[in-house]
Amino acid sequence: MSIAFKELAGSPTEHYGPEGVRAQRRLVCAWDDRTALVEELLGDGYEFGGCRRANYPGTAHIVAMRAQVEAFADDVVPQTLSEVTEGLNTYRGFAKVTVDYELLASANREDLPTVIEGTFLTYRMRRGWETISLRGDDLQWENEPSAEVPAEAIGAIRIPIVEHRLSWRRVVRPPWTAIRAAAGAVNDAEFLGAAAGSLMFDGAAAEHEFIRISDTDDVEFAWRLEYIFRERNARLLIPGVMAGWNHQYRPTPIGSANWDRLHSVAQDAHFLYRTCDFGALLKYEE
Repeated sequence: MSIAFKELAGSPTEHYGPEGVRAQRRLVCAWDDRTALVEELLGDGYEFGGCRRANYPGTAHIVAMRAQVEAFADDVVPQTLSEVTEGLNTYRGFAKVTVDYELLASANREDLPTVIEGTFLTYRMRRGWETISLRGDDLQWENEPSAEVPAEAIGAIRIPIVEHRLSWRRVVRPPWTAIRAAAGAVNDAEFLGAAAGSLMFDGAAAEHEFIRISDTDDVEFAWRLEYIFRERNARLLIPGVMAGWNHQYRPTPIGSANWDRLHSVAQDAHFLYRTCDFGALLKYEE
């Protein structure tokens, strides 16, 4: 660090929780050095792992994520302004720079896809479910098989749905075309450990993400993309048989209940959900 600064008493504070380690430091530097100090803290387009952003002392993956600057002295030289976009107060004294550090750790699932150098993935999983109803004449009672189950009787079954969320960070050229092409499609090959046909791409969310600052007129951003996939893998009534998104429950005579796939009757018959290569979602737009 080439900028002279001091750390205030009572700093730092550290937080430990399920999301990892967070920390905050309170620093003081000359008022005229505040922008240069922030530049050194927040980096210049850093590579993952804290190579450019300032790391928290003694760590490699806890890096400076945000900085707040405020005057630390009251010897203000007030500005007389004709325009609100003109000038700022100046101080003969100091600036207090409050720095927030966060843990940036790549997800450690072994089956995550490879991403472009300089970007990284984080992963979350959530639970969900859907309920399907089976006709009564497709069911029978265990203890009294001969007892009639009325056709209009409903047997409700809950099928777990696993929601996978991938966050792809520091993306310079998001694959907008691939996102549109994959929306509503199912995987044509295993992806995130899910068998082909069992994972549906439910869409994406995109937000700007700060990358770099060299001065107040030169700020660069990339994108943080969050992809949502829903895994449906029903194995009801046919042990060992996977029923993905294109499978529907087909009522049949007792003893032969089945899952089957529906497709159109057109000459170029296709299933309800088209298939797609999800690997294109993790490549830059060409």
